[in-house]
Amino acid sequence: MEDREHNEEYFYVHGKDIYSTQSLLASMGVKQSESIYKDSSNDFVRWPFSAADFFEVVEGKAPDLNNAEELLEGNDKIEVEKINSEIKSYKDSGNTIEHKDRIKELRICKKELLSKVDLSKASKGSSIVYKTFVEINDFKMVEEKLPQFKKARWPFKEQMPYFAAGLEDFARAVANGEKTAITGGPCFFGEHEVDMIWTLKDGSQKIYDFTTRRRSVEDRVSQEAEFTKQNAQDVVDVSFKSRKNLLTTEEYDSILYLFELARATGSCLTLPIVDASYQKYLDAMLESLPEEIRRRANERFRQVARPVIKMYEELFEFFKKKYPEVECKMMSGETKELLELYYEKRAPFVQKPSTSRIISGIQEKIESVKDYITLPALPFYFYGVRNILEVDYLGETDSFWKCRKMHKGEIKLSALLYPIRISSDGWRTLFSTEPQYKEYIKKEDYDKR
Repeated sequence: MEDREHNEEYFYVHGKDIYSTQSLLASMGVKQSESIYKDSSNDFVRWPFSAADFFEVVEGKAPDLNNAEELLEGNDKIEVEKINSEIKSYKDSGNTIEHKDRIKELRICKKELLSKVDLSKASKGSSIVYKTFVEINDFKMVEEKLPQFKKARWPFKEQMPYFAAGLEDFARAVANGEKTAITGGPCFFGEHEVDMIWTLKDGSQKIYDFTTRRRSVEDRVSQEAEFTKQNAQDVVDVSFKSRKNLLTTEEYDSILYLFELARATGSCLTLPIVDASYQKYLDAMLESLPEEIRRRANERFRQVARPVIKMYEELFEFFKKKYPEVECKMMSGETKELLELYYEKRAPFVQKPSTSRIISGIQEKIESVKDYITLPALPFYFYGVRNILEVDYLGETDSFWKCRKMHKGEIKLSALLYPIRISSDGWRTLFSTEPQYKEYIKKEDYDKR
């Protein structure tokens, strides 16, 4: 593959690409003047972001009934939502054949309601969609869909691309005075911050980068879980080394976004810190090892996790004082009551027959995956709020969509996702780059951000 590392429009990094809206349009043969981005600023269309190659162009074709449901308003919208919920209940029960006549009747009724929609209101012009779920928007497009976004203040707001879904529904709930909530937040830590170290009988060590990407730092051998299975008889110890002493500006900003939008929309807020999910993956990964090794490894992970949790707690308290009008809760592995409430409230959704079809991946990650696809529903579990906006990293696209699907008929989940900024090394994100490029921020500088 050609070397793209120094091309300002298109880079290739670690098997993933760095894109811009401009380069995507060009690579897909779409003229910017014929897209919804024709009036977007150069800062926006040239903003670099890292993502997997799951982009597609949605052409500016004449609107049809596929656009109708999102344009519904008033009683018709409520009626279609009831129809969707009833059909889904039959699917979840596994009795679709028994209720096929009723389902057919409901679908005919839904089609009649959709046929009344004025499709001239549908947007025109080609746009770029990521993973078929979220559309790239500039800040003006976000403001058109969610007017309260104008009040939000954060760094690079007018330059960043946003990946949006369902913003109009959330805006409508805010305008109607319904209860609304904001949720999202940072990863626990990034690459090159925590090493996981296996010590073997012969005294040698294997070292992995213990992040959500699970990428090997030294030896390019199998992933941690597979390595443990294959070498369980030789592992005598598992330990950790942490280099994370400060939060990054990206982690700071990811929480700032939540509080700013909560303030702007009059919403409550939930912030999950996902150390408990990391712990579950660790437990599953070490299952084949002797109990004593597993116990020591878990204790050592908690020793690494607690200082990181404390940094997030301190930042959370900083924002609580700055935004006293925002009702908020932060959940971590240390907040036992909230964690238990979360598991209790999500249980009916995780146990549904339909849920098993959307929980997939490496066996050791199944329990962690259950967390990631239910965490966006925290405001529903904690506050009973049904209108939720997830403000999160672009990498949460899949979990957003699966959560939305899992809770269909119970919550209205919208998304405003953003790419992690490219670091000063010029080719990796602040999450994936080495410590010297991570833009750490000291506690005494929080007010200067």
